[in-house]
Amino acid sequence: MALWRQLGSWALLTGVLVFGLGAGCSGGGASAQAKNPQISEPIVIFDENRAWDDLETQLTYGPRVPGTEGHVNTREWLVARLKAQTDDVTLQPFAHLLGGENVRMWNILARFTGTGAAPREHILLAAHWDTRPTADYDPDPAKRNTPIDGANDGASGVAVLLEIARQLKAHPIARDVTIILFDGEDYGPKVDNMLLGSKYYAKNLPNPKPSWGILLDMIGDADLSVYREPNSDKYAKAVNDRVFTAATRLGYLRAGTLSGFVNAPYRVPVVDDHMPLNEAGVPMVDLIDFDYPPWHTTADTADKCSPKSLKLVGKTVLYAIQMP
Repeated sequence: MALWRQLGSWALLTGVLVFGLGAGCSGGGASAQAKNPQISEPIVIFDENRAWDDLETQLTYGPRVPGTEGHVNTREWLVARLKAQTDDVTLQPFAHLLGGENVRMWNILARFTGTGAAPREHILLAAHWDTRPTADYDPDPAKRNTPIDGANDGASGVAVLLEIARQLKAHPIARDVTIILFDGEDYGPKVDNMLLGSKYYAKNLPNPKPSWGILLDMIGDADLSVYREPNSDKYAKAVNDRVFTAATRLGYLRAGTLSGFVNAPYRVPVVDDHMPLNEAGVPMVDLIDFDYPPWHTTADTADKCSPKSLKLVGKTVLYAIQMP
């Protein structure tokens, strides 16, 4: 992700986004139970060790930069991981002009059919699987053209969703769920070369489109603090309320030096893969810990992350998608 996500460039971006959503978005409200009478007490089993293995395995492929061998090899591994949990795994290919060349990219979608009576809510769970080609904020100028490992910025959200996929196979829920791994989120450096996969998906939504969604980005920080992201509150408040209610019920609100969720607004809005979906009418929140010193540096490595953080976020998401 890039610095333009912060407040100064948010003012620029909002000039080209037209939103049809208000704070009272659908999803997560009282109507969910009426649509899904089979929804019961959430099952929130989450194996943080398996998730951690998936985080580390992604790093063995090297930087997952579009147009590289490591990117293609990672794609094949992710598809195989998801196909072990559901037969409904597809690739959504697209291309984007980068450096004078049309570079191929792929969103990866895995669908899980709910057990509730139709019509069912359709939940979108997302993360980005690519990594940034340049460590543009590295303290060492000599390293700023080096691709990053992306242990937190990319691999952490993917690792949580891979474990959630296992749990959805073992413990199906009432709602339909699509797990989508976006490509081309972090290429940059300009806005036109970022959020590519989510923009493409938002322009090619299924019919009917997802009811609401949750994005995971940079949620592996060992010192985890997930605040209420302001754009999420602005365009998908009901979904954000649902997530923070789940975190509260699980006892995951941060207290003192303990990692977890902070039920207070983050200091600036963040522009991330949830914004093209909100623009397209899918209320979606961003769970992100943007206070991460190794962001866009060569120090974004596994030792800055923690299996505990993956568990906190993973169990919260599993609880949230099952709540009435």
